[in-house]
This record gives sequence, structure tokens and C-alpha cells, in this order.
Amino acid sequence: MKLLRFGEPERNSSMRAICARINSSANLTADLGRILVDRTLPILNPEEVPLVEEWNIESYMAPMLTGYFRYQKKIDPRGAEWLSFTAPLELLSVEGGVARSMERWYRLGKPSPFAQDMVRIWGESDGK
Repeated sequence: MKLLRFGEPERNSSMRAICARINSSANLTADLGRILVDRTLPILNPEEVPLVEEWNIESYMAPMLTGYFRYQKKIDPRGAEWLSFTAPLELLSVEGGVARSMERWYRLGKPSPFAQDMVRIWGESDGK
């Protein structure tokens, strides 16, 4: 996700980019709100939501999901062996097999050998 820029003599973000960020934030807020109300994770459509195989949580400045992304309806021209990553994660449920970034939901497939350690590092509860 790119940093939005505004109020500068050059290189301002487009109004479309700012609106897209607002929509992403609103969608994330709505999804998290539904989890609170329904007390359950959503049922994700495999035809719409990518599956991430050999997934892991990388230790950048924010937790990001990495792995091999599989889309049922979309052929990736880079091939099936291209390691990709998400925008920073907002929600992770290993038991539920899902993750949510600001942009979208992901289905979790087989974890990488390092996933358990990274989930523990990034998922420490704040006790609240």
C-alpha cells in the first residue's frame, strides 16, 4: 500500500487513490464489525478469495502475509512459484484459516515451517 500524499506542490495522490483508501478502510471496519457482532469468521468464496500456500508472517515494520498466492479464477503470468506478500495484516485466524489485510481477505493453506514462530512473535496478546 502506497503512502498517500496531499498538500504538496508536486506528487500529490490522486483523488481516486484517496477515495480508494477510504473505501478500503470502510470495508475493513465493516468486516471487523461483523466479526464482533456475529462472533464468527466469514465464509470465504474460494472462487473470489486467494489461497496462500507455504504462508508465513514476515517481520517487517508491520506483519505481512507472504506465500504462494493461488487464485481459482485468475492465472498469474509470473507462474505458481512466485513468492508474494500482502499489505500489512489487520487480522489473522490460524484456526479459522483466514487473514485480512486492509485490502482484502485471504484463505490460509499449508503454513511454512516458520509460520508458527512468526505468528507467536506478531500475535502476542496485549491482554485487552
